[in-house]
Amino acid sequence: NRQHLIYEFSQSGDACGRRAKRLARCLAFSQCMMAAVIAFSLLAPSARAFDTVLHNFAGAGGDGAYSYSSLVSDRFGNLYGTTSQGGTHNLGTVFVLCAPLPAGAADIAPCVAGSAIWVNFVLYNFTGFPDGANPYSTLIFGGNYAGRAFTLYGTTYNGGNPNSCQGQGCGTVFELCAPAAFGGCGGAGWVQHVLYSFMGGKDGSNPFAGVIADKANNLYGTTVYGGALGTCLNSSGANVFCGTVFKLKKGAGWVFTEQIMHRFSGAPGDGANPFGALCCNSIFAIPTLYGTTVIGGTSNAGIVFKVKNAGVFPETILHSFTGGPDGGNPYGNVIFDAGNNLYSTTAYGGANGAGTVFRLNAPPLTVEAVLYNFCSVAGCADGANPTDGLLLDAAGDLFGTTIYGGIPGSCGGPGCGTVFKLLPPAGPEFVLHSFAGGPGDGSFPWGGVIPDATFPGELYGTTVTGGAIGGFGIGYSVP
Repeated sequence: NRQHLIYEFSQSGDACGRRAKRLARCLAFSQCMMAAVIAFSLLAPSARAFDTVLHNFAGAGGDGAYSYSSLVSDRFGNLYGTTSQGGTHNLGTVFVLCAPLPAGAADIAPCVAGSAIWVNFVLYNFTGFPDGANPYSTLIFGGNYAGRAFTLYGTTYNGGNPNSCQGQGCGTVFELCAPAAFGGCGGAGWVQHVLYSFMGGKDGSNPFAGVIADKANNLYGTTVYGGALGTCLNSSGANVFCGTVFKLKKGAGWVFTEQIMHRFSGAPGDGANPFGALCCNSIFAIPTLYGTTVIGGTSNAGIVFKVKNAGVFPETILHSFTGGPDGGNPYGNVIFDAGNNLYSTTAYGGANGAGTVFRLNAPPLTVEAVLYNFCSVAGCADGANPTDGLLLDAAGDLFGTTIYGGIPGSCGGPGCGTVFKLLPPAGPEFVLHSFAGGPGDGSFPWGGVIPDATFPGELYGTTVTGGAIGGFGIGYSVP
């Protein structure tokens, strides 16, 4: 009965493009699963410090809105991501933020070298059927295959097959191919292909996270719902099951066949509702996949799990959160350091109830250490409720975001979120930026940060809301 940070992407019209309606901290996950967020006015102070707004999303029409994704960069330094809404049909987009490059430098269309500022282009506008709708996922570059050397892969939460999920579609896995001149399969421009459409039964439904790829071009991911096991209710009280781990095996002619690796069954014996992407890639095959679920486990506060990529794909629960001092409700993916220690965040729990950064010590990965408890500063100036995983740099420092906290009283009270740096094993924590909300800054960064591949020391990310145009979110950099 603890409070949870929950978003509603229901099986109704709200899931297919209407703006999230309310901020909800729910006392019972089964009653309020995915109940909406972030619709109150951004009453933030105008002052902000230490970030640069690279782009203000403008909403439906010619631009995207509400980006939950982390960014991914190409070899030119351009940044790619998704917006859950906006675009021509208000069903979401794939966009590129083109980096400023010297005139005459190599770049990929539609980016043109010579601009002194970051320039945003929409690469694809989702239509719902059959291509998908409402992408929340972070993208990856993949495709070790002739004609697909420059290809983006991602998921959509809705859309796809119109005969699934009460006519809203259960989501898709897609590729977006760059123009052929740049090593893609897109011909003269960027071209989207649906690789798989979920049906909502045993095969899963509603992928929130993106996919990862092995060197054989197989794709691996999670779905929040579906799988036909467990009792996991949506906001309407319908049992939509507890989610899956899936594999899309590449066949001849770039045809992908789904194979379910695990169907979650929920508390107390298993996890439920994985929001985070899987980890981790390897040289060829991926022998073991690691991830988190938001709920399930012995205390229904989420788990860290692994699934062996062989045989009958056995699952092992590495840690079952209690929601108390050890943390609770992890939304993000996990990462490993060179010593095989595992790191991630929880959105709730910990000493102050505002989430944690935690580590599972090197194999057998069964002993948890809480590295930081958020909201340890009065007014949550250090941040609260991290919803994504972490970035680990070469020095061993950890970077991430919190969706709330920061400037006390901003964004109507909970704070507009932060970008933070943590020095393991026990801190200190440094707030690199506290978001102030619109119009001069973003608010509520769901996704994490990535480093600049060409200019070390710069971090990039997106926020769900805020910005100068309608509160549709921003792309930003933090030094």
